[in-house]
Amino acid sequence: MSVWLWMQPGNKAWKVILDYEKGTIVVYDEKGEILLEKRGLSRAVISIVENNFLAAVATKLSEFGEEGGLSTESKSAISIDNPMYL
Repeated sequence: MSVWLWMQPGNKAWKVILDYEKGTIVVYDEKGEILLEKRGLSRAVISIVENNFLAAVATKLSEFGEEGGLSTESKSAISIDNPMYL
């Protein structure tokens, strides 16, 4: 399972949780409400989302390895100031 922080305009932070075992991707808004939930996804699909989308727009907060341990990657949050998102 991987947890990502996806910054939005207006200093809003969305949390994205990818679960390879369950085959799910869940996106939560800053209030903890579910914005998007996809189920029944293959490992390949989740990997594509993680590697090609989240790696470009989000910050990886944590990953649970096979041993159940938690590793973290720290990266400075980048504010997206793009008129397309207004």
